[in-house]
Amino acid sequence: MALALLGIFGNGENDLRAIGRLVFGIFALWGVSFLGFVLIYYSQGSVAFANVSQGMSPAMRFQIEENLNLHRPLLDQYQTWLFQVLRGDFSTSLMSGESVSSIIAERIPYTLILGGSAFVLLIFFSIILAFLSLWSSSLDRCIAFLGMGFVSLPTFSLGLLLILFLSVKWSVFPSSGASDIGMEDQISNRLLHLALPVMTLVISHLGIFTQFVRTTLIDALNQEFIQFGLARGLSLFYIYMHWVLKYALSPIVAYFSASFVSFMMGTYVVEGVFSYGGIGQTLINGLIFKDYPLVLAILLMSFASVLVVNFLADCLCAKLNQGRV
Repeated sequence: MALALLGIFGNGENDLRAIGRLVFGIFALWGVSFLGFVLIYYSQGSVAFANVSQGMSPAMRFQIEENLNLHRPLLDQYQTWLFQVLRGDFSTSLMSGESVSSIIAERIPYTLILGGSAFVLLIFFSIILAFLSLWSSSLDRCIAFLGMGFVSLPTFSLGLLLILFLSVKWSVFPSSGASDIGMEDQISNRLLHLALPVMTLVISHLGIFTQFVRTTLIDALNQEFIQFGLARGLSLFYIYMHWVLKYALSPIVAYFSASFVSFMMGTYVVEGVFSYGGIGQTLINGLIFKDYPLVLAILLMSFASVLVVNFLADCLCAKLNQGRV
């Protein structure tokens, strides 16, 4: 399948570059898993506290960790986990005893819905606002001021501000959860719960994305073929939609794919702020209680998704560059 996708590039140099990135990605997956395991191994906390609300004696903590084979040396634990993963078994969660695969399968739809809808809206609004900033200098200053002002706020701070005003003070949207109890099947209720997390993600990234798209569009407008189109008497709308956007689309796609990592991490943080119940909240709980099978599975899945998104973006950019002036 990878070779079929590589056929999109159309020349040997790009093919070799894409293959090299895939090979690097495989080794990077191993490196991420090992580094993550080392950091979890030496971090504070213990899975023994996951299901115990009161304090426990050191002897009881040691006994629980010994029962879970956490007393073994680092390399022995990592080797056992790695061989299980290579066989397709992500083991079980140390906190709950459930299969890690089943936990991820249950909660990943929430993350995909939240992150996917927010990313699509972010792309749409950044392009619209970038075009608006080109039409009016006053709009340009206003968009830049508001956008960069919200970007300067940490994601969790912006989420808490939206909860304060739109949920606590004005009661427009619910403040947490994916749905109300007993209303899980109502799409309208789920959309209401989705509103604040999506707004947080979009607003926190919109300023930077809009400024990049604006800069790219200005670069496209400075090309000679734009003056040729104006000399032919073509309408500005036609030139913007068919020439400017087509020329700028390749760097825009490349930038959006490169920013996917920070956007995904922001999604995980937002899930924790709004108790949305997705992969992000699960990852945070796993880190707190050193549930390394669950944490490493989520890290590998996240890193693999980044590789896939960047590879597909490379394919799309190569296709767009074939028709770029």
